[in-house]
Amino acid sequence: MRAAVLALALHGAGVAAAPLMDLRAEDVLPMAAQLRTELALNANQQLLWQQSEARTRALLRERQARRERLQAQAVQLSARPDAELRELGTAANTEAAASAREDEQLRALWLTMNDALDDRQRAKVLRFLADQLERVRDGAPPAREGGAGREGGRGGPGGGPGGRGRGGAGQGGGSIGF
Repeated sequence: MRAAVLALALHGAGVAAAPLMDLRAEDVLPMAAQLRTELALNANQQLLWQQSEARTRALLRERQARRERLQAQAVQLSARPDAELRELGTAANTEAAASAREDEQLRALWLTMNDALDDRQRAKVLRFLADQLERVRDGAPPAREGGAGREGGRGGPGGGPGGRGRGGAGQGGGSIGF
């Protein structure tokens, strides 16, 4: 879903001043059902959407599990008096590289979904993207189903209140930005 949104950004959304890189799959994915309904997908599009959404959720679960392991490793390392912080740096670099590869996979996945949409559906996705970019630019968390944002602001585990973490060890998400 998010990639469909982001895919349209590649086609020239007129909202370039907003921080596209701050949009995150885990923020936008909860709204997938609402957007999916608005798009009135045909049977083939629905199947592709389901596959794309399932793969997105699986990648995000895998990422969360890796980051939880990295966090545990950091806690264990910090408890050792002879700790070598380069170990943690190497693990963090490995996680960053894995996340970057996943972000590319997610973009490709949702760009394929975008390719399956007709012009009317793409216009709806573009309006959705513009709304999300405005929310990010204005400092509000992306809208969720029911209109509520994430409790406590844009932070979250590892992100801190009111700030946007960049996918640190304790954070489950990351940007899929361009």
